[in-house]
Amino acid sequence: MTIELSPEQERIIGKAIDAGLIHQAEDILEVGIKTVRQQLENQPPQQATLTGEEWQKAFDAWISSHPTETPPLSDEAISRDSIYGNRGME
Repeated sequence: MTIELSPEQERIIGKAIDAGLIHQAEDILEVGIKTVRQQLENQPPQQATLTGEEWQKAFDAWISSHPTETPPLSDEAISRDSIYGNRGME
């Protein structure tokens, strides 16, 4: 494989060698690959597009993961008066 570098890229590689960051120009490729690998590892996983059936299965699994032992609220607890009181009635 042959890679052509711009004058600016060659200048940066020269500076990296002078600074001791790399030993030879070819080392820049490994540095670049390492950087890209780290960026890929830090990316959040991409959501795959689900079919309707797959989405439904995932949704059903999510619903089933919640506890079902919670007692239902009484009619009084969910009445308008218990939530709002006299607000908005005046």
